[in-house]
Amino acid sequence: MRIIHFAIFLFFVTTAASSEAASITYTDKLNRTVEIPLPVQRVVFMQLYELMPVLNVWDKVVGVAEYVYRDDLITAVKPDIRSIPHVGSGSNANIEALLKMQPDLVITWAWQPDTIRFMEEKGLRVIAIYPENIEGLYEVMRLLGTIFQKESEVETAISEMEAIFSLIRAKEAGREAAAKRKMAYIGGKSNSVAGSIGIDNDLLRLIGGVNVGGSIPDRSAMVSLEQIVVWNPEVIFIWGNAGYTAQDILDNPQWRYVKAVRENRVYKLPRWTTWSPRLALVALWMAKKAYPEDFRDVDFSQQADNLYRKLFNIPCNLKEIP
Repeated sequence: MRIIHFAIFLFFVTTAASSEAASITYTDKLNRTVEIPLPVQRVVFMQLYELMPVLNVWDKVVGVAEYVYRDDLITAVKPDIRSIPHVGSGSNANIEALLKMQPDLVITWAWQPDTIRFMEEKGLRVIAIYPENIEGLYEVMRLLGTIFQKESEVETAISEMEAIFSLIRAKEAGREAAAKRKMAYIGGKSNSVAGSIGIDNDLLRLIGGVNVGGSIPDRSAMVSLEQIVVWNPEVIFIWGNAGYTAQDILDNPQWRYVKAVRENRVYKLPRWTTWSPRLALVALWMAKKAYPEDFRDVDFSQQADNLYRKLFNIPCNLKEIP
């Protein structure tokens, strides 16, 4: 599988080198071809920031997105993270601050192409990323491994993630189709449902769920509550950064006809980014909630602590994880 993954990666990234200099050429999510001179010495992480401790490139980070200051993992690994200036967010970047930093590279998301074009016009080298699935995440992880010459660190991270995914797949493999539970992944609004594209759908499929929004040909869509009642999901997961809680759904009489609500199987995810090695822990957490009878022998705390110590060099504190 590593050979296959690397072959896919090479489809997107080509390397050119000479005795004096080297560069890589990357085709990003916006289908832009970006040449990145190596070595990269000054970088701004507006996304993929939880890879900073995996790669151990703190000496090269000159700027971060403002929400990095609120990331529980980053603040645990680097308590003085605010010593690195922020440059706003991916949708509201501070171009003046970025220009002052003189970065070799800015890593941001692909959701705001106009902002990226404006950055380019100002002379900034930018790559736009948006992993749609686990393989897409591996691709950009390997890209950063190449950029920072940290290939072994990235392969270690992928190996640790795959160990957890393999555990989940092994449990799912023995489950008959009729035993797969119907699940909904809802977002910032309670009637925003994950469709057939994106990591949210990937997670539901990985843990052996049937995504009730699987016929939607998009990352997500707004649907009526009546449609959710018709779908009648047995398990509901809520995006960790949503402005409402599982209890809000459970206490809402309009949801009382949904099986997941009747059986008290509505769960709000941890507030963890899924563009991180912690995606594997998110998947395991969901699997244990969806099929607790199959995962009684799996200690989530132990799995999380093992991954944290190997990849982030800190113990895992789960006191805030439901």
